[in-house]
Amino acid sequence: MNKQQMLKGIQDQDERLLFAKVLDQVAFAMKRNELQFTDFMDAAKCGRCLERLKNNTDLDVLSFGGVEEAERLKLGFAPMQGMISYGQFPITALHIAPKSKKFGQTDLSHRDYLGSILGLGIERGKVGDILVSQDGAVCFVNEEMADYIQMNLDKVSKTTVTVIRLDKAEVLAPKRTEIRRQTVASMRLDAVLGEALRLSRGKAQALISSEKVNVNWSVVTNTSYILKTSDMVSARGFGRFRVGEVGGRTKKDRIALELEMYI
Repeated sequence: MNKQQMLKGIQDQDERLLFAKVLDQVAFAMKRNELQFTDFMDAAKCGRCLERLKNNTDLDVLSFGGVEEAERLKLGFAPMQGMISYGQFPITALHIAPKSKKFGQTDLSHRDYLGSILGLGIERGKVGDILVSQDGAVCFVNEEMADYIQMNLDKVSKTTVTVIRLDKAEVLAPKRTEIRRQTVASMRLDAVLGEALRLSRGKAQALISSEKVNVNWSVVTNTSYILKTSDMVSARGFGRFRVGEVGGRTKKDRIALELEMYI
C-alpha cells in the first residue's frame, strides 16, 4: 500500500489528514494482525474513505455507527476477510434523560446534548449519533468514554439528567419503518421535507438554511435541491425518511410519492 499515492489528489486538507490517519490504522492492522477502529466521522467522509480503500483485497473493512442508518460512523479494519463484525465495534449506547419533566420546560435539542457532552472536554470524534426523543436521547460514544460520561454528565443545558448504558442487543434491533404515500408539489427538498415531516414550507426552508438537514448524510442548504428515489433525508430533531417510488402526476398536477418513514 503506497500511502503517498493514495493521498494524491485529495485537495481538502482536513480530509487529507483524516485519510492519512485511516491509512496509518490500516497499516497497523495489517502489521499487527489485529482489529483497528477509527473515531466517528460523518457518513459522507466515511463513504469516500471506503471508495479509496476498495481495491485493497487483503483488507476487511466495515463501517458502523452503533445503529442501522447511522449518520456518524466508525471504520473497522481487519487483516483478513470475514474477521470483523458489527458487534466488535467499540461503541457504547447511553440513554440520557431528564430526571423530571417540569411543566412548561423547554425540550432539550440535539445541540443541547452534544454541547453538554463536548463541554466535558470530549473530542467530537468520540461521539456518534445522538437520537433525540420525547423521553431523552440515545447517544453513541467511543466505548472508553462511556464511564467518564456516566460519572460526569449530570446536566444538559440547565436540566438535571441521568445517564445509563443500554444493552447492545436492544440498540441493534432493526429500526421500524412505515410506508407513507403522499403527493407533493415538486421533488424540491423543501417541498418533500415539509410534506414528509408535516412542517410548513417556511419551517422546512428554515431548517435547510440553518444546516440541519442532510441528504445521504451530507448537509444540504439549497432549498431547491431535487430529490430522487433512494435518497435518505434527515432533519435534526424531527426525524428521517427515505424517498421511495416516484409516481406520475395527479389530476391536481401533484407528484405521487412513496416515503419510507423511520419511526
